[in-house]
Amino acid sequence: MKIAIIGGGWVGKRLAKYLTERNHYVIVTTTTPDKITELKTVAAEVHLLDFNEVSETPFLNEAELAIFSMPISQNIWHKGFESLSNVFPKSILFSSTGIYPQQNRIFTENDTDHLREDILNSEMKILEKFPKTVILRLGGLMGDERSLKNFFKNKPVPHPEKLVNYIHYEDILAAINLLLHSDKLTKIYNLVAPQHPSIGKILNIKDKNTMVQADRPSQRIISSDLFVQEFRYIFIHPDPKCF
Repeated sequence: MKIAIIGGGWVGKRLAKYLTERNHYVIVTTTTPDKITELKTVAAEVHLLDFNEVSETPFLNEAELAIFSMPISQNIWHKGFESLSNVFPKSILFSSTGIYPQQNRIFTENDTDHLREDILNSEMKILEKFPKTVILRLGGLMGDERSLKNFFKNKPVPHPEKLVNYIHYEDILAAINLLLHSDKLTKIYNLVAPQHPSIGKILNIKDKNTMVQADRPSQRIISSDLFVQEFRYIFIHPDPKCF
């Protein structure tokens, strides 16, 4: 399959490598000239594409699938994106579970009240132009060098009792592989590891008060049950303590 990844960032590069290894023809775009050489090691084609400028994109004409991996909470790409003239039979958008309110309860795809406007506007911008888009709302991205241990290496941990909503990038890649062979269109899925330990437990902070607070169920949890049920998916990395 000829697949275009619009945005060759941290996830996009890993996805390109994954798909290329599975014999797909992968096209990656980037806004950064310095990344071209590196991305050419994982993709058949790499092109500069900056939606802040009007760009012709004939290299996307024959793509059977577009995967949009732009910064979802930013609108700097919106205007330029509107000028995109290509037609894709199917597309996938990487969005964020940050769209859900900061309220202490379980959130599912059925929750539509008080969604974060900047992220929602980006989702709507994609759907208006490409209605056949599956939206993946991703939890906090983890794996390889991205870990809490590295993040808090020289920082205090302000809320060790906070439960996490993380996703390992290898589960994102596996989810994309399932969607490639699916007839699902215009659907929204949360993609978050099913276990939600506290930051303190992940970092092995030995504090009794913290551990008691961390066990409280009344915190903000993002559920991936819909994706699990519809695809019978078993997470490769279900527990963020082991990322």
